[in-house]
Amino acid sequence: MTLSRRLFLRGASSTLGLLAASSTLPRWLGTAEAATLGGYAGYRAAVCVFLLGGNDGNNVLVPLKSGPYGQYRDARPNIGFDTSELLAINPVGQDAASYGLHPSLTKIRALFEQERAALLCNVGPLVKPMRKADYTNGTVARPDNLFSHSDQQDAWASAIANPSTAALPLALIGKATGWGGRTADKLHGLNPGEYPEVTSFGGKPLFAVGAERQPMMVSSSGVLAFRETGDANFSALQANALAQVVALDNGVALEASYGGVFTTAQTFAAARAAARETAWNQLPPATRDSLDALFVPPAGATNWTLHTQLYQVLRDLIAGAMPTALTGLGVRRQVYSVGLGGFDTHTNQRQTQDALLAELDFALDAFHQAVALLRTETAFGSSPPQATLFTMSDFSRTLMENSDRGTDHGWGNHSIVIGERVQGRRLYGTFPSLNLSGGAVNNPDTTDAKGRWIPSLTVDQYSFSVASWLGLSTAAERDYVFPNLSGYVAAAVAGGFPTSARAYKVAFMQPDA
Repeated sequence: MTLSRRLFLRGASSTLGLLAASSTLPRWLGTAEAATLGGYAGYRAAVCVFLLGGNDGNNVLVPLKSGPYGQYRDARPNIGFDTSELLAINPVGQDAASYGLHPSLTKIRALFEQERAALLCNVGPLVKPMRKADYTNGTVARPDNLFSHSDQQDAWASAIANPSTAALPLALIGKATGWGGRTADKLHGLNPGEYPEVTSFGGKPLFAVGAERQPMMVSSSGVLAFRETGDANFSALQANALAQVVALDNGVALEASYGGVFTTAQTFAAARAAARETAWNQLPPATRDSLDALFVPPAGATNWTLHTQLYQVLRDLIAGAMPTALTGLGVRRQVYSVGLGGFDTHTNQRQTQDALLAELDFALDAFHQAVALLRTETAFGSSPPQATLFTMSDFSRTLMENSDRGTDHGWGNHSIVIGERVQGRRLYGTFPSLNLSGGAVNNPDTTDAKGRWIPSLTVDQYSFSVASWLGLSTAAERDYVFPNLSGYVAAAVAGGFPTSARAYKVAFMQPDA
């Protein structure tokens, strides 16, 4: 075997990414096993939208009452919004127009008022519930490398805020896993065959990795195959080289293993593409046209990517939700991951975040409308698909703006949840005090004088609420997927923390009838 062929094999396997990993799965077409579904018997999907870089929640949700609003503007004389610019909302249990959303979130504001969207206030990674004295004195362990992009992305994606203090189940020790992947480990029995439960089109890769189940990593185009170049000569050379690799079976371990990997991976990719196309064609042409139209971005939108990712999620969802493998995939529970980057706004925040949130607003609304349209289609039988979108980000940012008209790394953040089954038009958790007069001394919610919020809800509670809606039902499943959560709740009870901190879940999902 020549050196050049070895290099091709290595490069090709890297190009395929986790398509090759899917080759370890048995052929999923035609295989089925009985599944017992608690709650909703139809299809459900959870879609994690990761806002990479640290989205500034302080400009996403703003108090409009004079006192807190004045504190907000004192901290943000340049990047803060006038009350006339903010989109007033009317949360259940709050005074009318007591809060406003970022001006770019017009569609999300409409969904909120229609009770299809909710916001979680001041949620973030925690080992145990924490008061300011605990933070100052170090009496409670902090998340690992707090304020670091990569570490806090890992904390959100894994729901393990500090790996060195986590009491992991034996099956997870020594493995880097995310809570989406661990949920797949436990929900696998609800799906027929061996099709991956988690598909990632973007976001944080760790989120999708389980200890037992591996995700499918797909490009934002939805294609699971070698990258197309448009160069006919290169494509011919690539096809010829791949054919040689697939044909290898001469007893040499490296060649034989690569040949098997590529053969099975190609078969899997072709079967997936066929299932997506078959399922899409089960819908009437008018419906397909309407779905496509929802994802056409407005004039002037340039370099937008999130709507493309969510369109491909929709195509996968349609295939998954078709009742049988003859019309699609016939699965019942799936998790997806998408991502939107650029939120590290140390400078010129208004220009950057305004544009990013406009893209987010369009994409989330398009996806929600598309799933609502699918509920009217008879192809799915009596149980149409359901989907829940939820946002995560590295952290929020400081309330106090910096000298470059930007903000610096923070901690607790506000997250958005959207879906048919969301208990909408509500704020969950506790909105932090914005009082920075006198520095951090007079404010128990901030770590310092810049306004970095100590979370009132943990990522674990937020994430378990979604995973439970998908189907996690026992304490053993909960403790496997969220190994810190029981200890967190026990500490909240023992420490006399508010009721919200003592609950395993946040009640933003409607219970099944």
